[in-house]
Amino acid sequence: MGAVMGLCSIASWVPCLCSSAPCLVCACCPSSKNSTVTRLVYAVFLLMGTITACLMLTPSIESKLKEIPGFCERGAGSHIPGMHGVVNCDSLVGFKAVYRVCFAMAMFFLLFALIMLGLKSSKDPRAPVHNGFWFFKFAALVGINVGAFYIPEGAFTTVWFYIGMAGAFCFILIQLVLLIDFAHSWNETWVEKMEEGNSRCWYAALLSVTGIGYGLSITAVILFYVYYTVKDNCAENKFFISFNLILCFLASIISILPKIQEAQPRSGLLQSSVITLYTMYITWSAMSSEPDKQCNPGLLNIIIHSKDIGNGTVTPTVTPHAGQWWDAQSIVGLAIYLLCILYSSSISEPLLLTGLWGWVQASFIHPPS
Repeated sequence: MGAVMGLCSIASWVPCLCSSAPCLVCACCPSSKNSTVTRLVYAVFLLMGTITACLMLTPSIESKLKEIPGFCERGAGSHIPGMHGVVNCDSLVGFKAVYRVCFAMAMFFLLFALIMLGLKSSKDPRAPVHNGFWFFKFAALVGINVGAFYIPEGAFTTVWFYIGMAGAFCFILIQLVLLIDFAHSWNETWVEKMEEGNSRCWYAALLSVTGIGYGLSITAVILFYVYYTVKDNCAENKFFISFNLILCFLASIISILPKIQEAQPRSGLLQSSVITLYTMYITWSAMSSEPDKQCNPGLLNIIIHSKDIGNGTVTPTVTPHAGQWWDAQSIVGLAIYLLCILYSSSISEPLLLTGLWGWVQASFIHPPS
């Protein structure tokens, strides 16, 4: 509900973001004392940056990017310096633009994170800056994006690539925390409904959702073994499928142990089923990056192969274009990313992080005497 009301408030501010004259006359966009609305506006900024990054990979935009001096030091058709083998600069120009857009967004949010460090009350002098001045913030974000395209190539792409890998690892952990928190809140709400009345109905709903989560995960594991492994190859795929399956099984068992139930009475298999399903997605995403086509047939080829079996026909293997970005795992990953951003923006703070911090305080900072 908070997310919906926040989005409605954002909609009323759209004219202020799109026109500079009203902003300058009306004290530069209305500020909001609602922290949820503020988080949602920042999420909209992040969403706009994500859409911009996706647009950079479209063929029409890539053709224009090749004309920018410095993207390909010796012009279109040249090779990337410092990279082994033959790598055409044309095929990476869109990704290099994405790096610059992401760099600009990272610098924008890092700047405001440093400015607002330690902000806890709306009475703080920095609070109006945090909750308002949206036009100037939007203009600053656009300006940083434009400036990022004037950064000399040099080692920028290589350095930012490694920073991006570290950031991606951290983001996967944050996604995991948000998913656990979401599943915990979901489970807690339904258990409360079950205790209030009509327990059979809510118990059946809880059991059904948990069963669907585990059912999809088991189906995914079977499909992984069928399509992403072969008898005498794909040892890495076999290892990670089996290893992650064992870890998920152990996590599910641990979640219902008496000691865990004593410490967290509302914990259960619903959280484990959500994380198991997410783990299967991460496993599939990793296997989809396998260069060996024997171990990575691609989702499109799997679908075509399944139709051929039903029709009794044979279709040639589809090889994706080297610069193709709209593969299935990217779309699913983008959807999960957007849902996590919306969820994290609509809540005050994750219950899991609150509980962990409370445990740290109780155990180490203010231990019982």
